[in-house]
Amino acid sequence: MWRSSVLLPTDVRRSLRVTTWGHTDRYLRHADSLAWTEIVDAGSGTLLKQDATYTLRRGLADSSCYSFESVNYPGRYLRHADSRVRTAADDGSVLFRQDATFCARPGVGGTGVTFESLNIPGSYLRHFESAVHIASGAGSGGFDRPQTLGADSSWSVEAPWAP
Repeated sequence: MWRSSVLLPTDVRRSLRVTTWGHTDRYLRHADSLAWTEIVDAGSGTLLKQDATYTLRRGLADSSCYSFESVNYPGRYLRHADSRVRTAADDGSVLFRQDATFCARPGVGGTGVTFESLNIPGSYLRHFESAVHIASGAGSGGFDRPQTLGADSSWSVEAPWAP
């Protein structure tokens, strides 16, 4: 785990774009309470654009980090559980607040920003086959394989799709 941080604005809407070569038209979005990546562009529907937009908040468990609140489901945040990233309502528990807090680091893939889990240091918000997980790259395959961790865990913080 490295200690340098990336400062981001808070209480503003933003969308997270994938920086992996060949997939840069994909954005993090939620659907059926799970986090995915999907192609979003000017012709996309209103619901998809809202699903791909979050209000960037100070971290629920650490104010030097960040939490992502859904714009179309206020009070629901991105959080990880069993390595899968999903949206859920803040239940007030310490575990929820930790699971929903990510620290912004310089992109491990050389570009963008990498979001490190507060309560599982060394695990990063990453996409794999359209699904979004937290992963450390310590696994032997699937979403935790080390070969693509750097590329698949860097994000570009963009203007929001839903104003």
